[in-house]
Amino acid sequence: MLVTDEAPGWTSQFRELIGSVDAEFDDVSGMDDLLHPDDYAASQVFGAQRRAAGSDGITWPSVRFAGGNCIAAFWPDVVPIPAQGGAFRLSLEWERGRLC
Repeated sequence: MLVTDEAPGWTSQFRELIGSVDAEFDDVSGMDDLLHPDDYAASQVFGAQRRAAGSDGITWPSVRFAGGNCIAAFWPDVVPIPAQGGAFRLSLEWERGRLC
């Protein structure tokens, strides 16, 4: 939240959504040319090709969160309606002369 450049005292609310996905996704693990953290050109072309071919979506290892996995679902019916989990409120506050 520090990078948002919002004034101290700014708050934002978040909701956790819990669900499952039961579909066959294309796994691009190991396709390093598609797993670049800052350049999406190759992965966007690949994704467009897979969607046009009728794929339900793509799964890949997170490039920003070690051990995490990501999905891109190409069709709304691939992801069932989730249940709400926790609710969170984050705020940007001053603490003893520093932003925290």
